[in-house]
Amino acid sequence: MELVELADHFQTDKGTRTGHAHNYAVFYSFLFESFRHEAFSMLEIGLQRGGVEAGASKDRVGSDVPSIRTWLSYFPKADIFGFDLSDFSHIHLDRFRFFRGDLGSGADLDRVAGDLPELKLIIDDGSHASFHQQFAFLKLFHKVAPGGFYIIEDFHWQPPFEADLPPCHKSAKVFQDFVETGRFDIPFAHPDYLAAIAGQIQHVFIHRNNRGGIDSWQTKMIAIQKKA
Repeated sequence: MELVELADHFQTDKGTRTGHAHNYAVFYSFLFESFRHEAFSMLEIGLQRGGVEAGASKDRVGSDVPSIRTWLSYFPKADIFGFDLSDFSHIHLDRFRFFRGDLGSGADLDRVAGDLPELKLIIDDGSHASFHQQFAFLKLFHKVAPGGFYIIEDFHWQPPFEADLPPCHKSAKVFQDFVETGRFDIPFAHPDYLAAIAGQIQHVFIHRNNRGGIDSWQTKMIAIQKKA
């Protein structure tokens, strides 16, 4: 099965039928097909719709991991790691390991980074709060292997609690400005550190569409490729 079919089969909203049906799988097919059958490791942040970003308790126990099942089928030799504030520790799948933690906690992100191998892919489908997206990117980008990708989904929507987090620009603007200027404007990070990360980026792929509960053409996600 190709990736869109797998996404629909496992009922993840990265496909064309479930939830907001963002259809990201088409974009991912273009980026990932060439290494589909290689052995590598990847991390996905945010494992099931309906978490704290949708008003659920941080103590929610997740019922399934649809996108993880999609990746396990699409990448038959990959080891897949998951990170989420909700509890998925009861879900046991071959080649899958779960880490529980808070995207706003530097200690949690450092702990996970310390336990992870080098990663071909990181996909952030977490809270969608701009601070969380940028904070996790700064904390985890060093784990991406040369030539690998750091991907952030769903720039078009932020949760209500974003106003309670440290102030920053919307992530769509931060990365669009980087494409245009080669510099990051992230107020809670040191300029030297931002420059060092910028120097490691080979390319930024921007995906825009008008799917997924929106009625206008918007930046929905980006894939940041690390220099080989």
